[in-house]
Amino acid sequence: MVDLIGETKALQTSVAPEGAVISWFNIKGYLIPTLSLLLFGIAWELFAHLSAISQVLLPPPSASLVRLVEMMGPGDGSAPSYLMLRHIGATLVGLLVGFIAAALVSSAVGLLMGLNKTIYEWLNPIISLFMVIPTVAIVPVIILWSGLGMKTVIIIVALGACFPIIFTAAAGVQSIPKKMIWAAQTAGANRQQILFTVVIPATMPYLITGHKLALGRAWRAVLAGEIFASTAYGIGFMIYDARTFLDTQAMFAGLIIVGILGLVLQSLFFRYIEKATIERWGVVSQKDI
Repeated sequence: MVDLIGETKALQTSVAPEGAVISWFNIKGYLIPTLSLLLFGIAWELFAHLSAISQVLLPPPSASLVRLVEMMGPGDGSAPSYLMLRHIGATLVGLLVGFIAAALVSSAVGLLMGLNKTIYEWLNPIISLFMVIPTVAIVPVIILWSGLGMKTVIIIVALGACFPIIFTAAAGVQSIPKKMIWAAQTAGANRQQILFTVVIPATMPYLITGHKLALGRAWRAVLAGEIFASTAYGIGFMIYDARTFLDTQAMFAGLIIVGILGLVLQSLFFRYIEKATIERWGVVSQKDI
């Protein structure tokens, strides 16, 4: 007689449970990027020590990390306490205020362009023109109009971030099948209900993509704005000020912070937004992201 119970137990022990497979892929998703960055840091360290390039021009990452820790602390009296934290705080304020302002206004403009063909035809050429102009090229004009300081940095960030959101929002609305709108109208939905139950949920994947692109442009814009328009604090200001004194360790410490903050914002912030919107609404599954 065949031992069905024994074979069943053997099969259960030989096949990994679904949770274990998912956990392995989650671990693998973090393991490979971590190892990649670690190997890059080791290669950089070896190159800085073994190459003929002076460490004054190309400091090893270990020296930059030591400098970063020093700037994070209370200091020795020659510089303000917790200097790097002040720079990070100023950069995050300029970045987030400018980015949120751009997100609110640009999302509304993009949705309006997608819903109204006439508005799209009139605004699209103007927005396309400004889209191809690098943000850094507009910085001197903004400084001339607005002066120096945080307000100017916020304006620069908002201008740098707005155009990808407008284009992706309009494209998302235009991609909605007409039958979805007709079905909602047939069910008796008014314009407001169609907007919030059909248009915005269907457009959300496009909006998230546009906001991801906009955040990358906003990072570049905030650093450019701080280099040219900041008067006291900001990572961009700190990097430019360190260049003046040939403090390359501080310069690379600032670049490390920029990279870390960018990765954290991209991975954590947008992951939360995706879970709270398109995954919750069932627009796309978690496997598709």
